[in-house]
Amino acid sequence: MSVKLPFFSEEALMDLRTNYEVYKEHYYNRDGRWFDEYLKRDNRVLESKFEFEMPKFNFDEDYSVSDRENVKIMYGALKHLPPSVAAQEKIWSCLAHTYFRDYTFYRLKKELDSKNDSRINSALFFKSGKNRSYFVHVLAKLWWVGYLTFDENNKDDPYWLTDFYCERDFTGKNIVFFSSSFTSNREITKGVLKALINLQREGVKIKREHYISAARYLNIIGGARVLDILTSGEIELMVTNRLKEQYFIHL
Repeated sequence: MSVKLPFFSEEALMDLRTNYEVYKEHYYNRDGRWFDEYLKRDNRVLESKFEFEMPKFNFDEDYSVSDRENVKIMYGALKHLPPSVAAQEKIWSCLAHTYFRDYTFYRLKKELDSKNDSRINSALFFKSGKNRSYFVHVLAKLWWVGYLTFDENNKDDPYWLTDFYCERDFTGKNIVFFSSSFTSNREITKGVLKALINLQREGVKIKREHYISAARYLNIIGGARVLDILTSGEIELMVTNRLKEQYFIHL
């Protein structure tokens, strides 16, 4: 089914953000009827010019399975969005409250059951700073990880880097890896992931620390040269050599 991409009016977004304490019981109770009534009043939900096919999310009990598949599902459905549009809180927050509400309730089940207000807020609204929010929001993180790991040059499997990145510790890595301004560049991200795959092929079990090491190295190098003009292949070679020096020094 094809639908128009919705977004919140500024008034609706600010009301939900600032009056969460007033509305929080409706979140805890997954009160779909209340949300439907609230959102249909006063032009709180508007339509953009963008259309998309409604995706069917994966609801596996194991989030390590569903997160990986839902990155591909989300990005596949909204691949045509410009990054400037995908950076807008009013779109992702609206989708979390409307078309993708069932997924939101599924993915935040533990947080809603435990009434973890801090996490519920950061998952529904951009309350973690500009770049960090993209990778903390329950829906935005799916699109942004898909956008940054999709390899259009691999015609056989453009999601091969996505599968590698999402294989384990998806949520934890998002914050530490994508907090760098350099790793929010598609070419740089793809180069780093290819470098980590090279390391894995050499026998290293890739963990979160390897992503941190790669990001730190790029931050240091970025102070001396312009990384944004480098290709993913050049980044791959640089990071591969650096990580081999670091992790094979005692072999």
